[in-house]
Amino acid sequence: MKKNLIGIFLLFSSLSVFAQGIEFEHSSWSEVLKKAKELNKPIFIDVYTSWCGPCKVMAAEVFTRPEIGAKYNKGFVNFKIDAEKGEGIAIAQKYEVKSYPTYLFINPADESLFDRSKSSMPAASFNDLADKILTKFSGKKEISLAELEAKYKSDNYDEGFAQAYIKRLNAEGKSTREVLGKYLTKFVSNKPSTAQLYFLGLNFSNGTDLNLYRYMIDHYKMIDAVLCKNDGIAAGSLYRNLRTETGAKIESILSSNVLIAENGLQLKQLFQDLNTVEIEERKDKKVLEYKIRIYTGNGDTAQLLKAYRSYIQQFLLPADQTAAIGRESIILNKNAPVPVLPIDSATAADWCCNYAIRLTKLSKDPEDKQLAGRLFEKAMGLSNSAVIQNKRNVTTYNLGDQAKAIKQQAVLLAELRNSHAEYLDDVAATLQKMENNEPNISVFQYKRKLLKKH
Repeated sequence: MKKNLIGIFLLFSSLSVFAQGIEFEHSSWSEVLKKAKELNKPIFIDVYTSWCGPCKVMAAEVFTRPEIGAKYNKGFVNFKIDAEKGEGIAIAQKYEVKSYPTYLFINPADESLFDRSKSSMPAASFNDLADKILTKFSGKKEISLAELEAKYKSDNYDEGFAQAYIKRLNAEGKSTREVLGKYLTKFVSNKPSTAQLYFLGLNFSNGTDLNLYRYMIDHYKMIDAVLCKNDGIAAGSLYRNLRTETGAKIESILSSNVLIAENGLQLKQLFQDLNTVEIEERKDKKVLEYKIRIYTGNGDTAQLLKAYRSYIQQFLLPADQTAAIGRESIILNKNAPVPVLPIDSATAADWCCNYAIRLTKLSKDPEDKQLAGRLFEKAMGLSNSAVIQNKRNVTTYNLGDQAKAIKQQAVLLAELRNSHAEYLDDVAATLQKMENNEPNISVFQYKRKLLKKH
């Protein structure tokens, strides 16, 4: 019985070792070099910082995977460094690390940089990266890209070759636009397999042909579900790429300045595409921002007012939207909760004021004035800076309540005189214009360096 227990213990111990992720060395750089030389293995260095979001995602979601651990523990001596602490500072400088995370692959024989990569990436891509480096380090001769291209052009190949060729192009930093589109046409039927959906989602990038783009949008929910089941980072990457691609198509139409009927239909479809991809918290937000630009350019006041009201009520006034005013968090892992940004009070307050000003310039309707008032109230709750107070006071003046505006501006001026604030002259000049009964007074904006400090 005792022997059986020992056997079971050893079995579970071996399984736990196999199931772990990358084993990083916890010694000095010189000791890592010594070990790598003795084992004749390349060194993998994960260069990170304590504040880097993508670094944390990779450490938690990719480095911990059993298949990644098996590949990297067998093939490399693995080392982690904080680029801002200890030996990490000198190593990051030596190998000219400029962004995080950066992955360095070092030849231990002479400490030369063998290869490098960067940024967060799906586990499958990180696994492929290891294969590329290990093949290169072993001195094995790969089939040349020219030979692969010749076979591709012959059109005499199977799906396995097509996938391998696309992965090779990605590894070499080459465009896969044409090849991935042809892969879709040649191998993906009306009932795609889960493996095919995963491959398409993993390899889709910006600048793809229209047929592939349309397919990815129309099948996005299916592909996203497959990616999320296997790798949330892959799903996050597809989300960002499709968003970017859709945005680029919209921008192309808007920059043409010719919103003819055909383009209007295209925009309607693209807005639907954007909301198809978008996570629930952000649906309609970008679409409304685009519509505001269109209606402003076309001088369509009725539609512009409608868009302003919707945007204000959905994305400016609600408390749970405050952190996202004027910015948004990056979705790296779709299996994780949407990152919560700290509230940038100055930016959020400024956006609220600017939308209130735009609204009151277009409409004197009492309900719109009330909506603008709620925006100013929120802005003042976020920041009582001179810029925000001045914007409120000028808007109050331009809406016809001159006595109230002058009184508020005089109070602001008195406060600034006591603190020798930088905006003293701007506030005083605005008050003088109010007292001179000048029409349609303009507001002044934040000086850039002060906006960054709030």
